[in-house]
Amino acid sequence: MDSYKIQTAEALEEAARKLRNTDVSAKSEDVRNILNDVESRVNRFKTEVSAGYERIEADYHKKVEPVEHIISEHPLPAVLIATGIGVLIGMLIFKSRD
Repeated sequence: MDSYKIQTAEALEEAARKLRNTDVSAKSEDVRNILNDVESRVNRFKTEVSAGYERIEADYHKKVEPVEHIISEHPLPAVLIATGIGVLIGMLIFKSRD
C-alpha cells in the first residue's frame, strides 16, 4: 500500500512541477492535459489498490472461515479455550509486574 501512496504522491508532485514550469500564457488546453494525465494516473493507482484490497479480503475470508465454522459448531469448547488463554495471559501480565 505504501508504494501506491508514493506513486500517487510522485504523480501529484510531477503535475505540480509541470504547472509551475508552465508559462503563464500557456493555453488552458496544456493545463487541462496535465491535469488529465494526473487524473488518469491517480485512477489507475486507485484501481490497483482496489484490486489489492479485494485480494487481501478474499485471503482473509479463506483463513477465517474455517475458524468461524469450528467455533459455531463447538461453542462451549471455544469459550473454554478462550477463557483459558485469557487466564494465562492475565497470569503472565501479573507475574511480569512483580
